[in-house]
Amino acid sequence: MKVFKVLRTNRNYIMIRCHLVKIYLLLALVAIVLIAGCTGTQTATNPNAGMVINSFSATPTNVLEGDRVLFEAEIQNAGGTTGRNVVVELFGVEETWRTSDGDPVDSTLVQEYGRLDPARPERNLPGDIRIPQWELMTPPLGQGISVPFTIETRVTFDYNTSGFLQVQAISEDEYQRQISQGISPNAPMVQNSAGPIQLDVPTTTQSPYIIVDTTTDEDNYVYPFKITFINTGSGFPVTEETEGFIGGGGRLSGTIQLLGPGVEFEDCLGVDSGREIDLDDADILPRIRQDMRTDISCSIRFDLDEWRTRPTDSVTFLFNIFYTYYERSQVTVDVVGR
Repeated sequence: MKVFKVLRTNRNYIMIRCHLVKIYLLLALVAIVLIAGCTGTQTATNPNAGMVINSFSATPTNVLEGDRVLFEAEIQNAGGTTGRNVVVELFGVEETWRTSDGDPVDSTLVQEYGRLDPARPERNLPGDIRIPQWELMTPPLGQGISVPFTIETRVTFDYNTSGFLQVQAISEDEYQRQISQGISPNAPMVQNSAGPIQLDVPTTTQSPYIIVDTTTDEDNYVYPFKITFINTGSGFPVTEETEGFIGGGGRLSGTIQLLGPGVEFEDCLGVDSGREIDLDDADILPRIRQDMRTDISCSIRFDLDEWRTRPTDSVTFLFNIFYTYYERSQVTVDVVGR
């Protein structure tokens, strides 16, 4: 009998151990799934955004005159580069709403955060987040009326887009040889850092590659090339220099470099030589206008002494573009007088 009791006791012990192991494994699996889910959302970047307003709320949104309302926003760097001079403002309250102490709000409410870093997926770190709050008292109203107040928050920041544009250049003779063999030249290669301003090549209005005419007796061959900057974000670029500028828009600054054998700028934003352009010194200032894009013409001069013996090679543009940008969000609060 003692033997059977021992066997039964051991069997129960083993069964309990097995159940505990299953529970531990299940909990470990759930933890792994949760961690993976958080990692996928928190550290991801938005290829078309910089600083974003994840949320903007008012609590409560239906109030009586004299009640307090908490306005709260969540601001995050969702792009791929550092946001600088980050400022969050609250509009629609000046000379109307009151502070929590009952004093009139006499200016636009501002909170400054300076620098917010982007996500670092290699370290499982999300982009920096800030949560500005304002507690205000509703405006004085007459008894028996209800007024909807639309309040807006806006985050303004300095941002940067780095871009890489590579185009295949091919001599006339080599182009004819490849076409006869059914070979097409390579399409342009475009890369951008994550941000609301992106560069692209309008291939619908120009050839996606450059054919260099090496049959001419001239020393150089000039090829007109067009590049497009597009506002892919949900906000708008704006700088102080463009206030009053017809059509609105935000000015772009930074540099454009040209790399490749025997090439330099012929006419790019008014610059007619060299391999690097400082946009602040250019004769033509590129601006993103209300149609959310701007095209620039960058003619390239090819040294034919270099290219008559070169069947094909790459021409590369390196962009390092800086701009000031804003995003905005609104909420409505219904106030009833009493």
